[in-house]
Amino acid sequence: MFESSVVEVDGVFVGIVFHDGPLEPYRFRAMHERVTQMDGDTVPTFEAAVSRARARFRMGPQKTPRVMETARRRA
Repeated sequence: MFESSVVEVDGVFVGIVFHDGPLEPYRFRAMHERVTQMDGDTVPTFEAAVSRARARFRMGPQKTPRVMETARRRA
C-alpha cells in the first residue's frame, strides 16, 4: 500500500481510500453500513471517493421494498 486516508462524513468514520502507487487508481474500503455498496470501488482521485461516499452516506439507509403477501385470508 502506497498511501491511505480516512474518510469521515459529518464526523462519522465511513471508510478508507488507498492506492498502491502514484499511477494506480484509488480504492474505497467501506466501514459503515450506509456505504457498503461502494466497498472495493475504484475511483480516479481521492476527492472523487470522498464525494461519492458523502452522497451515499447522506442518502440514508436503503429499505428493501415490501413484497405483497400471497397468503389467503379466511373470512
